[in-house]
Amino acid sequence: MGRADILRSRWINLRSKREQRWLLRRCAKVGHIVAHLDDQQLSVRLSAMTATGSPLLRCLRCCEFVNPSAQALVHVVAQNSIALSNVPLVVRGTHGRRVALLRVLAAERFGRGLVLAFAAVGAFSLGSRAPQVLAWLHRTSETLAKVSVDLGIDVSGKGVLHSIEKLLSLSNGAYNTVGAVLLGYGLVQVAEGIGLWGANRWGEYLAASATTLFIPLEVYEINSHPTALKWLALSINIVVVVYLVYRGRLFGARGGHAGYLVEVRDATLIADELRALGRSPEEHSAHLIV
Repeated sequence: MGRADILRSRWINLRSKREQRWLLRRCAKVGHIVAHLDDQQLSVRLSAMTATGSPLLRCLRCCEFVNPSAQALVHVVAQNSIALSNVPLVVRGTHGRRVALLRVLAAERFGRGLVLAFAAVGAFSLGSRAPQVLAWLHRTSETLAKVSVDLGIDVSGKGVLHSIEKLLSLSNGAYNTVGAVLLGYGLVQVAEGIGLWGANRWGEYLAASATTLFIPLEVYEINSHPTALKWLALSINIVVVVYLVYRGRLFGARGGHAGYLVEVRDATLIADELRALGRSPEEHSAHLIV
């Protein structure tokens, strides 16, 4: 065996161990998934008996044998025997890590939605209090002007103050419009977060679509006033869209949803067992992913 083959073998073993640790942690957190199959060949390979005669079923996620009646965190797909086509596709390996990454994106969307909600409340409140704030700003501007004369330096920040005054001169209806837009966008972010947290296809479609729609606006902002932060935000959004479309096979990419189902199915434990029996993984024709 050459050095390249040895390194490749070590990498595969390391990756397999890492994936197995992730699966075990996932099952310890959310519970094992087992099923009583009416397929005799698979049932033999996915079940066992303890020395005391207690029945064990193999978890469809982490492959460990568990006692459905003795362990609390065990989800049984059906109490009675179930057809192979009705057993959901249980994500493993890279697909499991993808679910974890989607939850990271979901947390970011929840945070952004919360910030936008607070901004919307501020816009609604400012609409009714703009005259009072504008009067206070004028008094502050006069005080700063006196200070600048006494010190012999310009500390008035007239450019900033004039910009704020211009903003505060907007009508109450304008503030309400801004608040409504911010609130609407915040709700979209929350909806994205809900969909991504549950690894739902509609959540991925919504996140990819909404993020793509705002990329032209970000490009316009960079052309008008380029900053490192704006470039970073644009880069992150482009990476997110490419990742969602490519890995999730959205909008027909790489075979679309049908191709995604095949990819998830081929990584399941049942598909591995079917191949070991010389049978086709296509027999596991379920469409529900858990």
